[in-house]
Amino acid sequence: MRFFVPILFALCCAAWSAPPASAQSDAAVHRQFVTVCPASQADSVPPAPDHPDCQQVPRWTIDPQGRHLWAYFTLTLDEVPANRPLGLSVSAKASSHAYLNGVKIGENGQPADDRRAEKPGKMDVIFPVPADLLHPGDNALAVRMSSHSGWLTLSSPVHRVALDGYQSPQYRMLNWYWPSFLTFGAFILGALYFLRTASLGRQCVPSLLLALMSTAAALQLLVEVSRGLLDYNYPIHDLRLIAIAGLSATFGLTLATFVIWRFRPAIKWWLVGGAAACTVAALVLPSGFDAKSGLALLAPPLFATGVALSAVRTRLVDALVFAGCLLLFASINLFAAGQFLDRYFYFAIAALMLFLFIQQADAFAREESSRQQEQSRADRLQYVIDRIETSDAVTFLSVRDMGRTHRISSQDIAYIKGAGDFVELVLTSGETHLHSATLNDLEDELPAYFLRVHRSYIANSKLIESLQRNASGTGELRLHSNHALPVSRRIMPKIKAALQ
Repeated sequence: MRFFVPILFALCCAAWSAPPASAQSDAAVHRQFVTVCPASQADSVPPAPDHPDCQQVPRWTIDPQGRHLWAYFTLTLDEVPANRPLGLSVSAKASSHAYLNGVKIGENGQPADDRRAEKPGKMDVIFPVPADLLHPGDNALAVRMSSHSGWLTLSSPVHRVALDGYQSPQYRMLNWYWPSFLTFGAFILGALYFLRTASLGRQCVPSLLLALMSTAAALQLLVEVSRGLLDYNYPIHDLRLIAIAGLSATFGLTLATFVIWRFRPAIKWWLVGGAAACTVAALVLPSGFDAKSGLALLAPPLFATGVALSAVRTRLVDALVFAGCLLLFASINLFAAGQFLDRYFYFAIAALMLFLFIQQADAFAREESSRQQEQSRADRLQYVIDRIETSDAVTFLSVRDMGRTHRISSQDIAYIKGAGDFVELVLTSGETHLHSATLNDLEDELPAYFLRVHRSYIANSKLIESLQRNASGTGELRLHSNHALPVSRRIMPKIKAALQ
């Protein structure tokens, strides 16, 4: 956690300091309200905005979806810029024709009354503006629009209508998105790394979930940046939004599943179902697609935070660290809701994936250490089993008890149980003695027919009566002395082979 917070802060500062969407400020003052009037295919020039159905609306509420309309803007100039070319930038889910002071300056597709007559235009376009068409003061801009194609109805289909310096709309978009693209390589490397670890059987399900999270983030970044790479027609924008929302939901649900798998595996499927329900609600309830995508990245992590906190009683530090990181991620989503998907999301994801990578690497290290210890124990057991039939050696242990020293034959020992710095010797007669030694010491001292069947137990193999396997993969070893001992999962196969 102490590494994660400063890294996330640094990445978000990098995103915050990135250049704005446009390299140049608008050349004109754009009034906040525009006049919207019905349009007709018969219109060859902008009609006067005096139709009874004309209305004044805020610029951001212009909606040509399923309509054919004229939008009348007033651009106010203090002076006409003389040192740079100007352009009218139009970013809208619509076909459009633009007229400046009564003169047509550009066409983007063909607006029409219905879908059959309409020719879809580009999502982002810029029309060159001759300087001699402009004059100081108010300039009249009329944009004819229609939007009959596509699959979605957006709450704000017109993103931008602005007079500013002439530059490619794709360049303007890339100027906005490129800082986020710096994280793409990290997502690809993360996906490849976790796929490789899953193929090696190391923490298979968590590794696959992390690989899926990395892949979803990389694909979402590509789809997001595609607006700056591809000059696509406006109906494709619907597919782009659907893909972003779907990938956001995939990332959020996979993140929640990873946390559930880590902290509450006993009831994982019930909790995954709850996280899936939250994700579906996040996609269905909001009306706008930015809200859908943002909520799909907020609801599952908050659900996962609750899951992590529910494990505080048994895994205090681990649960609090995860809950803190998830809450930090959710807070960034809420703090920068308007720009989260465009800018901060990918930096936050990169930092979150780094945190999860560190956590998973730590889990790998613990698992590898445990595996090596178990393998060493299993190898020793195999060596001992091979010698059991020919080994009849007898060892005597000197045990002090109540001021007396007992000389105990190894043949009289049923099993030995570890008890910290002492061991408990359980004899075939039922007597028990505490002996100042460790299980590791006695493994070297006792004859080969004594088997380490568990990290806390050594058994006299000559007294083995039966072996029973449990559903969890562990086992229970019964001795002729009527004792039952646990058998670890890794050693089970070799014990079974020795008894056959």
